[in-house]
Amino acid sequence: MTDLPLDGVRVLEIAPGYSAGFAGRLLAGFGADVVVAGEPRDLTDDEQVWLLAGKRRVAAASFADIRPLALAADIVLVDWRLPSPPAPLPTSRERGVSDPASDVLVNAAEVLRERRDVIVVSITPFGQSGPHADYEATNLIAFAMGGIVSLTGHESREPLVTGGNQAYALGGLNAFSATLAAYYGMLVHGEGDWIDISLQECSAAMLELYGPGSAFTGMGASPRRGNHLRAVWGIYPCADGWAGVCCLERQVPAFFRLLDDPVLAEERFADPTLRAENDDELSAMVYAWFAGKTKADILQLGPEHRVPFGVVMTPGDLLANDSLAERGFFDTVQTRDGAARIPGRPFEGLGWRGARPPQRVDVAGVAREWSEATP
Repeated sequence: MTDLPLDGVRVLEIAPGYSAGFAGRLLAGFGADVVVAGEPRDLTDDEQVWLLAGKRRVAAASFADIRPLALAADIVLVDWRLPSPPAPLPTSRERGVSDPASDVLVNAAEVLRERRDVIVVSITPFGQSGPHADYEATNLIAFAMGGIVSLTGHESREPLVTGGNQAYALGGLNAFSATLAAYYGMLVHGEGDWIDISLQECSAAMLELYGPGSAFTGMGASPRRGNHLRAVWGIYPCADGWAGVCCLERQVPAFFRLLDDPVLAEERFADPTLRAENDDELSAMVYAWFAGKTKADILQLGPEHRVPFGVVMTPGDLLANDSLAERGFFDTVQTRDGAARIPGRPFEGLGWRGARPPQRVDVAGVAREWSEATP
């Protein structure tokens, strides 16, 4: 498909951070006209190259500067805390607002009261209400409060946070998905909405059966930090890096055939309950098997034998990956230092607009475009 599914959708990002920038980047890629108002917050130069690609930018010192855009936008994205739950929506006079940044947010909330067909999306550490609603958080704190660090790092040492900004990215990805659902709902029934995204909830939602969520509710085993849940579900060193296997019970026999050790036919390994009691011995076999294989070997064996293998890729591995290249995953955008390859289309099947450097435009021109396009 070459058609852009979000062609004509107008999105206003107000001084975005990582999460709003990521949600807006996906919206722009699928065809939306995304305008960034004000300066992005806490983004590195590399992150700005990626997250601002395909967007337009306007200067804004206060909400008054961009009010015409908010009144014409289909979607307003912010990743600051808005001043109140959506009912009742406060006015800046009621809140006694003087800070320009807060003024932007208060008035963005007012837009929802004035236009019932707009989608306002706020992404914050702990949501708009609740006991921690007023708390600030970095990516690491959101990652920890969402429970993921209870699974990361060796169990004999302190927890670890993964690389990059995964908690922020989860917030942006959830915001993107929720925004689409709300927007298409608005097209059906004419009513907009306020989407309240909590980074903590987004992280907590990533946890599976053996994670902290099930431990807290008493529905599962206590979480265990580290790369191994059990011998047939873990990450191991291989000949040129790291690789892993994550077998469901129905996939264990195929994995055992690859291990090719007659002792695995014994009941203490064939029976799932007994296997758990002999997990250390089985883990030693799996360590030895992985050590003799390269990442390429393991990726080839997976589909051939229907065993769920994976490998830990370096940035260089990803850039050279044939599958990602065939899917057109990477975009190329020109920067002052030359061409940069950045993450692009997340999946095939829908039209995707290639990246371009962010364009500086004036508010009046965009407001005129959007107002003329408003039905």
